[in-house]
Amino acid sequence: MGRLSGLGTFTRSLVGALAQVDWLRVRVLTTDRAAAPPGTDAIRMRRLFHERRRSVYEHEALISLDVLRCRDDVVYCPVLAGIPFVRRPYVQTLHDVIPLVRSDDDLSVQRKWWARWAPRYRRADAVIAVSRYTADEGIRVLDLDPGRVLVAHSGVSPSFTPAPDRDAADPPYLLLVSEYSARKGFGDAFTVVGALAEAGHPHVLKVAGRVQHQCEAELESLVRKAPRPDRIEILGFVDDLPELYRGAAAFVFPSRYEGFGLPVLEAMASGVPVVAYGNSSLPEVMGDAGMLVPDGDLTAMVDAVRSIVDDDARRNELREAGLEHARRFTWEACAETYAQVFAAVRK
Repeated sequence: MGRLSGLGTFTRSLVGALAQVDWLRVRVLTTDRAAAPPGTDAIRMRRLFHERRRSVYEHEALISLDVLRCRDDVVYCPVLAGIPFVRRPYVQTLHDVIPLVRSDDDLSVQRKWWARWAPRYRRADAVIAVSRYTADEGIRVLDLDPGRVLVAHSGVSPSFTPAPDRDAADPPYLLLVSEYSARKGFGDAFTVVGALAEAGHPHVLKVAGRVQHQCEAELESLVRKAPRPDRIEILGFVDDLPELYRGAAAFVFPSRYEGFGLPVLEAMASGVPVVAYGNSSLPEVMGDAGMLVPDGDLTAMVDAVRSIVDDDARRNELREAGLEHARRFTWEACAETYAQVFAAVRK
């Protein structure tokens, strides 16, 4: 995965698209002015701590003061924590409420933080959810006012494009792009590639995405216990993620819960057939352009992947459907929705 996290990719992509809206002036609070997207005015936030826990507490203490000195018409927050105190019209993105609906051990710290964050979402003049599913979950779990909740689907970067005609990768590979966490279903993906190996296929599984230090031992154990550890490549961050997508025979996404699920669209835009569990936001985001199997049905996932690698016609059909579907998701369209909301709340 690229050096930006999923949230970082969202923020940079959306803010960059907002900067192209001709009647908006976009100012960005950032610790690194060079990282601000072109067309924006960067305002430096000064922070001392880099260690995660200390940096979170420092940001919580200072962000409201940073916002206060900006004096803009509308304050927008794209990150999970929100802003504690805002005296102007305030718009907040809702990415998901995963820690509040799942009991995974690796989400325990975020569950505690959500007790502080939730009131900020309820105070916002508008909450823009990344999917209709997430909007409904926010209304249900956070007790948000339905009249203040809107939906803007995320876009796909134009850097994700299909590969020109070329020889297949040797060996061919399945791909999973995700930061590691319990709900992401890495073990299921390991079983899928093991089943392909048992059937005589040469495919390996490449896994791209950050593995936080506290999760390394758990992931290493999963790999050791997999049916075919020799067919698994844990890549961590990947500098050229679009190229990695383009070379894949199929994209597997056994996640058990997504607020949006951007990697499935990135795969489709790259001309790669997608197989995923049909849960949470994934039916909404994938539509009929990929293969959705019943949630948690590992046998069905194995069968779906085998149908792709065994049948060129089926693979090409899914490739074309995915390309067409992914074109509907642009950051320009997402930014237009946000701009309309900003205009509405400033009145």
